[in-house]
Amino acid sequence: MNAIVINSYSKINLILNILNRREDGYHEIETIMQSVNLADKITITEKEDRIGIECNNPQVPVNNKSLAYRSAEKILKKYKIERGVKIKIDKNIPIAGGMAGGSANSAAILTGINKIFNLNLSNEDLREMGEELGMDVPFCLRNGTALALHRGEKILHLPPITPPLWIIVINPGFEISTQWAYNNINLRKTKNGRNNMEAMLIALKRGIPGEIAKNLFNSFEELIIKKYPEVGRIKDRLLNVGALGALMSGSGPTVFGIMQNKEEALKVYERLKQEYKLIWLVHTF
Repeated sequence: MNAIVINSYSKINLILNILNRREDGYHEIETIMQSVNLADKITITEKEDRIGIECNNPQVPVNNKSLAYRSAEKILKKYKIERGVKIKIDKNIPIAGGMAGGSANSAAILTGINKIFNLNLSNEDLREMGEELGMDVPFCLRNGTALALHRGEKILHLPPITPPLWIIVINPGFEISTQWAYNNINLRKTKNGRNNMEAMLIALKRGIPGEIAKNLFNSFEELIIKKYPEVGRIKDRLLNVGALGALMSGSGPTVFGIMQNKEEALKVYERLKQEYKLIWLVHTF
């Protein structure tokens, strides 16, 4: 019986500019997405028929409407695979936390089924399916550092940040709907971070943590912090203990702080883990 285990990596947004609402109902965005080594573990096992999904976190949907199920169903149907799969998700990434956990799982499922059934699909084949499942899925198929445009599905991969950034990630323990965030953002009020983009691209090339931290920006922050003040408090706490810069990722509520180096990050992590239950020390790759 064929089986495969894949790490499903999360992402943070170093810059997220929401530009305008498109005619198709989506929003035009520009963002720099960055993979970090906080990951779910996806185990896919071939079985005789049907798709079965289980997860160690009961809050993760596993029915036939879930993104994980639809991802498996899409690739199996498209390539006329008459066998089934059992998918086990060991969840570590915060749910609805702005770190693309669901999209990362979708990407891992597409990749895993491609390998199990020897479909020999190209990155482009997988990317096309991924785009139909969710805007972050194409990025999660390759991970790394990337500039994403349009609805987020147009990806320009960038060189990895060297040396890697050491980052503290804190989740306040509640979920925020991405759809709610997009529906409620006031684009006329939102400060535009486009001026940061060119400076951020230069900072990424130079790989200096302080320069990268100085150019962080997220159009959603003002909206989310106003409704959920704890997000702002976490951001302030990270800055108070020495983060070079801190930002909410995606539509929130997860917040990350960029640290000067590994040693400093370890020291601050040990201090803050007494205060926060959902906290991780991660690095970019």
